[in-house]
Amino acid sequence: MKKTAMFSLAILLTLSLCACSPAGSSNTYTVTRNGTDYTVDQENGTISDGLNTYQFTFSGNASGYDIKITYPNGSTYSWHTQTSSSGTGFGSGGWSDDYDADRYVSGDELCDLLLAGAPKAPRNSSPEKFLIVLLLLALGGFNIASPQTAWYLSEGWKFRDAEPSQLALGLTRAGGAACCVVAVIVIFAW
Repeated sequence: MKKTAMFSLAILLTLSLCACSPAGSSNTYTVTRNGTDYTVDQENGTISDGLNTYQFTFSGNASGYDIKITYPNGSTYSWHTQTSSSGTGFGSGGWSDDYDADRYVSGDELCDLLLAGAPKAPRNSSPEKFLIVLLLLALGGFNIASPQTAWYLSEGWKFRDAEPSQLALGLTRAGGAACCVVAVIVIFAW
C-alpha cells in the first residue's frame, strides 16, 4: 500500500510540474539596441522607443510566422517567414507606399527586436505528449512497484512454475526507472 501511495504521489507531482508556467514569464520586456531602450508590450502589441510607439501583430507557429508593424503615421511594414520540412527558412516582406525608413526605426530592426528579446515561447503541449508521458509513467511505475508481476507478464507466462531471479527483478525495476526518466525528459525537452 505504501508503494502505491508513493507512486501515485510521484505521478501527481510530475504531472503538476507539466502545468507550471515558466518562472518570470512576462508580456513586457525591454531590449537595448544602439543605445536606445525599446519596450515591447506583447499584450497590447506595441513597441516604444520613448519617442514613438509602433503597433504590431505577430502570428505564427513552428513552420513560420507573420509580423505586421504599423507606424505612428499609419504606414505599415510586414514580414513573412516560412520554414520548409528540411528545416531551412526563407522570408519575404514589404511595406506600404507611405513607409519612410528614414523617419522611424526600420521595419527590419523592429522585427529583430521582437524576435531577439522575446521570452521563449512555451513548449508545445499536445494530447499526444500527455498520453506518452502518462503511458511511460504508468509502465515505469508498474515495473518499479511490482517487478515480479511485470516479469510474469513479459516472460513468466511462457514457462510453468517459473520464478524470476533477483537479477531479472532488478533489471525490471531498472527498466521502470528508465521509463520514468524518459517521461521526465519528454516533459521538459519535447
